[in-house]
Amino acid sequence: MYWYMAGVAVCAIAARNLKRKVSGQKKLYQAALILMMGFLLAAVFYQVDKDKAGEDQIARGEPGQGSQEREYVVEADGVLEEYPLKFQIEEKKLTKEQRQEYFKKAKKELDKVILGENPSKEEVSSALYLPETLQEGAVEAEYQFSDYEVFEPDGTLKTEVREPVTVEITAELSCQNDSCLYTFLVQAVPREKSEQDLFAEKLSTLLRQENDREDTDYVKLPGEVDGKTVIWKEQTENRSMIAVLLGIAGAVGIILSEKEEQKRRETKRQDQMLLDYPEIVSKLSLLLGAGMNISAAWEKIALSYQKKRENGEIESRYAYEEMLTVLREIRDGVGELQAYENFGERCHLAVYRKLSSLIVQNVRKGAKGMQQLLEEEETEAFEQRKARAKKAGEEAGTKLLLPMGIMLVIVLVILVVPAGLSLGV
Repeated sequence: MYWYMAGVAVCAIAARNLKRKVSGQKKLYQAALILMMGFLLAAVFYQVDKDKAGEDQIARGEPGQGSQEREYVVEADGVLEEYPLKFQIEEKKLTKEQRQEYFKKAKKELDKVILGENPSKEEVSSALYLPETLQEGAVEAEYQFSDYEVFEPDGTLKTEVREPVTVEITAELSCQNDSCLYTFLVQAVPREKSEQDLFAEKLSTLLRQENDREDTDYVKLPGEVDGKTVIWKEQTENRSMIAVLLGIAGAVGIILSEKEEQKRRETKRQDQMLLDYPEIVSKLSLLLGAGMNISAAWEKIALSYQKKRENGEIESRYAYEEMLTVLREIRDGVGELQAYENFGERCHLAVYRKLSSLIVQNVRKGAKGMQQLLEEEETEAFEQRKARAKKAGEEAGTKLLLPMGIMLVIVLVILVVPAGLSLGV
């Protein structure tokens, strides 16, 4: 106990000093407070456990609460040391007079609760409520009926009663080791029918009469009963709601499929542009080495692609189409630098933004060593292309694992099953 109190005192002093001297270290102050609370809680638990130690009596539970399991560590001089012992403590035992008093109270309670929604025992037209325990669990009850044609064992009416029927109910009440029988009478009476019930019965009677007619091809539904017009609608499943839900699901599916298709197209576009990037850089580097400036080299590559595409020699390529867009922008009056910058932004790829930045720098400042930079970029681009090809091959190999596994299972079945059948024979 003294160790816990000392810990609380140390934490309190530390918290006060931290608050006074180190105002900026709020976290440390909070940690000291939490630690102090932990020591206080430990001190409380310690005291409670200490008070329990050495106790020589245990309070029993009230009747109906049942037994309780307790665990102790027992010490006895020279015999037991820290010996764990577990046992059940039964609820409080009642005297015979106390049990009889519980039976008396249980009967009164049962008279009130058994009616359920019925006004009295003489007018029972709905289910009875049969509690399994009374007096907060101290008394247990089991029930028997004199006529099970009227009541189910759980107290519900079997069929609709057409005339009053008296039924005897016997409740066997048990309290600890004592029991008694409590018998009483209830009268099941016809349920009071509403105007709707009466009208529905008339309709059912008319339908039965119409259904019993001989030599008729149709059953005529009554259109008027007691001066009231009757409209018949066949009960069917609400298909309109299903149609609405299907429409919503279809719309959501279309939207999601469109987004997925758009994502697929964008992925295909990026893969194709990354595939063409080393070739474009290589052509630019080659033409610059031949003495062309960047603008002339760009135009030659783009127009050469356009001519091959128009002749049907190659299919449309996204990266080269963007190069043609640069030429159209320049012809339409867009500045050359702006056109190259737009090219990098439209491609949405880091390598093309880098190429655009190199070209803009060359055009703006006439930077020397452009060809060398392009050659270095070409080498790096081809290395990246090889890495992507290697990754694609690994992914393809992974996809083949499942069919290969299935084929292996089939081969094993083909080999093992005949062998097993021959051994069985």
